[in-house]
Amino acid sequence: MSLQPADWVFCGLVAVLTVMGLFRGLSGALAFVAAGAASAASAAFGWPLSAHWFAAPWARAAAVFVSALLIFGLVRLVVKKAVNGLLAQPSDSFFGLAVGFLAGILILAAWAWSGFFVEYSSLATFAAGLLNNVM
Repeated sequence: MSLQPADWVFCGLVAVLTVMGLFRGLSGALAFVAAGAASAASAAFGWPLSAHWFAAPWARAAAVFVSALLIFGLVRLVVKKAVNGLLAQPSDSFFGLAVGFLAGILILAAWAWSGFFVEYSSLATFAAGLLNNVM
């Protein structure tokens, strides 16, 4: 399997998430993953719900963007404060590294599951085949 340019970008993203997890530790990496998921969910559910209050698309986009940012910050703060201090330093960094790496793998699985532009990535095509066999 030869890697396409999107695969190299994805590998870089996984490397960045892994190194960020190493330096932030478990609380920082877990807070980032939870906040990102909550922010994405709020944007996905907020876009159709905001049609009742805003007629202009730019106003809807601004409202959804601001609410997603607020939810990201709030969830990140709560999770980081809740998890901070549970582990000592060497294990905190190791588990942060693992959470950062798993976040990258989950992003690949979400991309493969969505089916958007999967043909531009060999890794996403392979992951989509694995997901189709499992489900």
